[in-house]
Amino acid sequence: MQQNPLATILAQAGAPLLKTLVTTTLPPPFNALGGVVVDTVANQLGVEPTPEAIARQYEVDPEATTAVIQAVEANPDAILAGVEQQRATNELLQAEMKEPLWTWAWRPLGMYGLGVLWFWNIIVLHLLNWWWKSALPPTDLPTLLTLSGLYMGLYMGGHTVKDFVAKKWGGDLIDRIAGAR
Repeated sequence: MQQNPLATILAQAGAPLLKTLVTTTLPPPFNALGGVVVDTVANQLGVEPTPEAIARQYEVDPEATTAVIQAVEANPDAILAGVEQQRATNELLQAEMKEPLWTWAWRPLGMYGLGVLWFWNIIVLHLLNWWWKSALPPTDLPTLLTLSGLYMGLYMGGHTVKDFVAKKWGGDLIDRIAGAR
């Protein structure tokens, strides 16, 4: 089994806590704590957040890299903040899964549905037309783009739209509309 170069660097830099977090069970990015360590050290070094980039930086400037690793080891607040963020995300996902199916299932079903529509329209339909020597009609591309845009607007841009409306018209538009009744 190949030795993790980042674990070796962390051991040489005198960072046993970080080495343990990086080598626990799975390597980053699959090990959440290891991923937080890599992100934190790489951010402090100003390199890409990968173990390979940290190893390359160590080869270029071992003293500065060691100093950064020791500083992160001595003050693990950033790592603990990342762990807390991961814990909060997990709690949110678990709480959301306890809600009725319709409150959360629209997101993955929408993604799969749009993926199937695009795959059908771009690949499957043309293969079937070729195979059967027929002319099955494709879905209108502007319609697919509109559906995709609406879905992405709801799923990815809901808060953006809400913030835009609040900034443009000052305050909560829904309260203003409800007050007009």
